[in-house]
Amino acid sequence: MNTLVDAFESAHPRMAGAMADLLIRGNVILEEHQLLEGTVGDAFEAFIFKVLDEHGIGKDQFAATLIAFERLRDTIEHLDQLPP
Repeated sequence: MNTLVDAFESAHPRMAGAMADLLIRGNVILEEHQLLEGTVGDAFEAFIFKVLDEHGIGKDQFAATLIAFERLRDTIEHLDQLPP
């Protein structure tokens, strides 16, 4: 698992990875509180993209990071389910 995480971190800027993690977790929390759709969800997404823009990370680069982050999470989840 460490090799997978290291490969992800080497391939994507730290800020992009952090914002991908924040977006996924934040969306889950907002959805749980029925706040994802509407002004709160829109403001949260705008915050994510503002931070990315301030750090010179474009939407295409972030999209690639987000896809890779979700794949990494899925892979780790599957590996965690394997017997020791």
